Amino acid sequence: MTEEQFGTLYNALTGYAILQAKEALNMEEVALLTGLSKRTIYKLVWAQKIPYYKDPIGKMLHFKKSEIEGWLLHHRTPTAAELAEMARTRSMGK
Repeated sequence: MTEEQFGTLYNALTGYAILQAKEALNMEEVALLTGLSKRTIYKLVWAQKIPYYKDPIGKMLHFKKSEIEGWLLHHRTPTAAELAEMARTRSMGK
């Protein structure tokens, strides 16, 4: 591993460690946590599709980490087995 690769890895790990310790996140940290671009996050904020907070002046956006994690996991896709069970249960009820 080169020194540059090590530096990149170290910075990434340090960033993730900081994210683990924080509850209130800024835009850059939400982008890192979600893998979304800041532009996409701004669009989601504008459309009110992602939970966020504004500072008292109304300029900076803040995000609660637990709410963002919940938002990421909100739209679960059922497994094929779960879909088959739902179909079986519905067909028996008719």
